[in-house]
Amino acid sequence: MKKLVAILPLCVVAVALGLSGCSKSKTGATSSGNGGNGSDATTASVASDQPVDMRINWTVGRKYPMRMELDQTTKTDVPNQPQPVVQEVKISQGFEMSVLKPLDNGGRQLELQFQSQTMDVSQGDHSVLSFNSLQDSAQDTNDPVTPVLRAMIGARVQYFTDANGKVERVEGTDALTKRFAASGSPQAQAVLQQMFSEETLKRYGSFADAMPGHVVKVGDRWPLKEDVTTSIGVVTVDLTYTFRNWEQHHNRNCAHVVAEGELTTKTTSTATGMVVEIKKGTITGDFWYDPVLGMIVEVNNDQDLALKITTRAQTLTSQFNQSVRLALVEAE
Repeated sequence: MKKLVAILPLCVVAVALGLSGCSKSKTGATSSGNGGNGSDATTASVASDQPVDMRINWTVGRKYPMRMELDQTTKTDVPNQPQPVVQEVKISQGFEMSVLKPLDNGGRQLELQFQSQTMDVSQGDHSVLSFNSLQDSAQDTNDPVTPVLRAMIGARVQYFTDANGKVERVEGTDALTKRFAASGSPQAQAVLQQMFSEETLKRYGSFADAMPGHVVKVGDRWPLKEDVTTSIGVVTVDLTYTFRNWEQHHNRNCAHVVAEGELTTKTTSTATGMVVEIKKGTITGDFWYDPVLGMIVEVNNDQDLALKITTRAQTLTSQFNQSVRLALVEAE
């Protein structure tokens, strides 16, 4: 469990930042062309050379099933050990975002429901944790974290956005905390509450943060700079987005946007029992926006961080690499 406490707080960085709309492509795309999904969205299909008003359009009554996959590796140099300690974390989540109703401010009330989850944590050749919510609970590893992970399935979180689709507040985190408390040890609860804090959960609905909020054409650029609160402290995200081109992506005519930037430590926290400082952090990547659907349909995130980790006993250096893929499964 001590190993897990050291590993999972770093996942908070991955989850919180990985869903913010910055990414690195992992899937090839074909040449540009017409097409797309002619659904009931308000934005008409666009030609490959036209500008687009790039905004998130949460359509009332629609459900957006999504899947997130995270792959993280940390290599930590430990004093008096000849080889670095290698830890790997793999997480997948299936969840659905439903648009419940319009709000008086022009925004939307959304509801997220967790539907499936897997988590595998290993150190070297040793498995620390293996969990799959689709399997019977009897197959869970004998670890106090697995009942807490299983308690997430079916949990609901609600989001209230402004007219531009940006999340203004989140409700339901207290109920999720109670589900944790009813199913796991206090230590396991603390780890998962750090990993799925209100700030982290907010990221699941924050697609609009990556949007320029106005009409853009191929070649246009726009910045995003914000502070993200995580269990290791406040991390500053400084990104530049570029509308690179139009591409056919999963049979949709999508605006292809690339991003690159830096992550820096603004303040540190001892909430995890250690101090983690980003000495060097980079993000590169891209996402695909479908103007007919009014939605980002895929995000692939890649982060590389050089970390300084200070505990009561020693100071460690660690190389943190993680990728996150978030994709729209379908739109009902």
